[in-house]
Amino acid sequence: MSEENKVVEPQNQQAETTTAPETVETKAKEMTFTQEQLDNIIKSRLDSEQKKHQRQLDEIKAKEEEALKEKQIQEAKSKQELEKLMQERISQKDSEILKYKNEIKKERIDNTIMAVASQNNAVSPSQVVALVKDQIRLTDDNRVEILDNNSNVRYNPKGELLSIEEKVKEFLDANPHFRKGSLSGSGSQSAVEGKTVKPFNIQDLDLSKPEDRAKYAEYRKKRDAGAIEINLNK
Repeated sequence: MSEENKVVEPQNQQAETTTAPETVETKAKEMTFTQEQLDNIIKSRLDSEQKKHQRQLDEIKAKEEEALKEKQIQEAKSKQELEKLMQERISQKDSEILKYKNEIKKERIDNTIMAVASQNNAVSPSQVVALVKDQIRLTDDNRVEILDNNSNVRYNPKGELLSIEEKVKEFLDANPHFRKGSLSGSGSQSAVEGKTVKPFNIQDLDLSKPEDRAKYAEYRKKRDAGAIEINLNK
């Protein structure tokens, strides 16, 4: 039994010795590359790294573009809010200017009409103001202009702008019933063409009311037709 073992053992060692070099040689052959293969491997790895870096760059670029877009949106919102605020302030300022102009107009126009009408014995100076002021305007340079029915600026015979005083006197001359002592008797009646017209006192009219304006218009119509007596001696 021992001899058999001695014979077998060298054979096994020789087999192992013979096999080992073949395995190393095979592996050595498997790890051997040509230059072209090496170039391709390197190129593949470089391409892979380049794609990786490109993806990273694309992600960074996308984030930057998103941040820029968000910034632009915020700036647009801020600009809109600023424009809105500026528009509100402009509107507020325009309202203040209009209010100021109206105050000036009331001071320079309404009060002047009222004073001149009172000086010329107007029955109701406030009614004269209501009837005349729409024909008077105040320009941007605070110049008073009297307008005709076509909104044209009027001038006096001297070639000067017609004044408020001239306009009020002209109105009262054309409408003597607005002067004290020029109205018909408050209790009398007159008849024209068989029609009896009941007179009224114009001092009782309030021309800010539509019904009184209608009554006054009817009065003038009948007066012009001779249906109402005008007593200038009253």
